Amino acid sequence: MTNKNISRRSALQTIGAGSLIGLAGCSSSSDSPNQSDPYGSSTSTTGGDDGATSSSKSATVALATDLTAGTWGVYGGVMPYYTNILEPLIWVSKDMKLEPWLATEWKATGETTWEFTLRENVTFHNGKPLTAEAVVFSFHQLLDEWSWAPGWLHVEKDGVKALDETTVEFTTTDPFPTFPGTIAHNMVAIQHPDRDRKAGEAIGTGPFKIENVKKEQFVQTTAFKDYWNEPPKLSGLKFRVITDANTRALSLSAHETDVAYQPPRNKIKSIQKASKTNVETQGSPSAGYLGINLHKSPTDDVKLRKALNYAVNQNAIVESILSGVGKPARGSIAPSIYWSAHDQLPEYGPNKSKAKSLVKSSNYDGEALKLLVSTDMTDGKLLAQAVAQQMETVGVTIDIQVLEDAAFNDAERNGQGHLALSEKGTNSGAADYVIYESFHSEGDMNERLYGDEGTGLYNLGSKVDSLLETGFQTGSKEKKKEVYREVQRMIAERAVIVPLYYSEYVVASFRDVSDLDLRPIPEMVRWDSLTHTN
Repeated sequence: MTNKNISRRSALQTIGAGSLIGLAGCSSSSDSPNQSDPYGSSTSTTGGDDGATSSSKSATVALATDLTAGTWGVYGGVMPYYTNILEPLIWVSKDMKLEPWLATEWKATGETTWEFTLRENVTFHNGKPLTAEAVVFSFHQLLDEWSWAPGWLHVEKDGVKALDETTVEFTTTDPFPTFPGTIAHNMVAIQHPDRDRKAGEAIGTGPFKIENVKKEQFVQTTAFKDYWNEPPKLSGLKFRVITDANTRALSLSAHETDVAYQPPRNKIKSIQKASKTNVETQGSPSAGYLGINLHKSPTDDVKLRKALNYAVNQNAIVESILSGVGKPARGSIAPSIYWSAHDQLPEYGPNKSKAKSLVKSSNYDGEALKLLVSTDMTDGKLLAQAVAQQMETVGVTIDIQVLEDAAFNDAERNGQGHLALSEKGTNSGAADYVIYESFHSEGDMNERLYGDEGTGLYNLGSKVDSLLETGFQTGSKEKKKEVYREVQRMIAERAVIVPLYYSEYVVASFRDVSDLDLRPIPEMVRWDSLTHTN
């Protein structure tokens, strides 16, 4: 999900739509474990009888995310991630491309207008057909539910209209070529108007439909026999809420669950080596890095910023803190995003001697640099401590400040730190906002100080702003790649960040479960093809 601030920028609203090349979508294709081997000796407790075929089997999935938590009344009380109950108009493929889903094609009919053609013969879980009116209802519900949604989608309620039974027209609030990629997101899901806001009353079009929901415990689904695509191989899926990573691993070892998301990193190797379990690792469109405040002394000195880059050993951090789950980063944009400049960016370090030399020639006078970390960031404190230790070996003192997430967000945007540790990525098919919000002067990270003082945090000035505006507004993939890569090279050259890692996530499962269809965006996993043989 992107931030609402993009739609407020008058600069972007006055820029032309740019090229409309490549904006049209394509047609569809589309019993107790033993101690030596804790994951290798149990039998399934979730399948049917021994003689059943795979189509009669079910499976249980352990998630770190509580699918029933939060304000999800708009979707019948269940979060629209992971479950394949609800579906958007556009999905995102394994290579981060837009995949026609409930819409078979789309086209820009003007600078601010789009037409989407719906897939025929799609049925909701209540037996009623997918229509343009249902799509309009779904968007209206979303736009009413959250005040930031119109800014995120660049659409107001009166901008969503049914032209006929199978055609929907969207009129954006400003030229917005990335509209299709933005709505390629689980949260922009299509539901039937008969749905109820209470838990367990979601009515979607997905391969699984809700059977039972127990708040803070599980969501039980059954296969939807009239699914428009290939029918699911399993008779149902149960999504258990297990927020503690160690408990998820234990549930897998006892075979209380068949699939477990994000087991503890220190248990991954033992799960992988066990005779009855598998581990799959999937790269995601997210990157972890330190943002360096360009407008606060002494980090306003590029020599010091480069010294910090030369001091850090990304490989050591990935191997020690992340237990090898992740890849050493060169920039802020993960390689899974097609316009990432990863291959064109320098590897700064580690080069301790060069770092020390740059520290001595910079304006650094020995004061402790404040490094801000959110309590919500997984292993954030450990990552900060590892980075601080490496920087201190070249003569730079670091003061780590661990803050509650709301306080962290305020402190970072107010420029209270010299460094801020974060992980940023995208949950949709369009990732433009990731680079815009961080590095444009009027992006979310910089606009507060830029508006109040004419400074900011991570913004390099008018040239970068202009390039980002061009990339944001163009519909040409090649032009977008060209300008966004130039921005990334400038960010590296001026040492605006200290790249740390490109994120990966891990899913563990029993070997009798196969054909798990993971996607770079974790929430967009597909369960249709999953089989369970025992």
